[in-house]
Amino acid sequence: MIKIISFVDSFKHYEEPIKEFQKRLWNFVDFVKIKPSKRSEINEIISEETIELKKYLEKTKGYKVLLYIDSKTMDTIEFSKFIEEKQMKYSDIVFIIWWAYWVDYETIKEQIDFKISLSPMTFPHAQAIMMLFEQIYRAKCIKSGVKYHH
Repeated sequence: MIKIISFVDSFKHYEEPIKEFQKRLWNFVDFVKIKPSKRSEINEIISEETIELKKYLEKTKGYKVLLYIDSKTMDTIEFSKFIEEKQMKYSDIVFIIWWAYWVDYETIKEQIDFKISLSPMTFPHAQAIMMLFEQIYRAKCIKSGVKYHH
């Protein structure tokens, strides 16, 4: 099983494509939404969301991959192989996408197995969710020989 965890309150601009990929991956990917902090101070938001994420990660099994801008990038074929290799060793692969103000990485780094970047560019978090879903779908198609990836 693959899990995508993200602090999400809304992704209305990307709702249709995300739902489409959820439908295509219905028994392959679990999308876990964590409510973002409602605090007004950035430091309080970061602290609260970091604590919430840490609690969740401590009780979650599997290989945990943090989407982090200054990390390793992969092309689609590499990503497909990465997923396949991890699925052979772990019951779950857990992808973590955090929200607007990030989290305190130093606090959660013990729970993170790997960091990956979708791009050196910055995207809206909902778009990153959609892109991750699409790449997981593409990797699944590559593995099964479906002609989605050219």
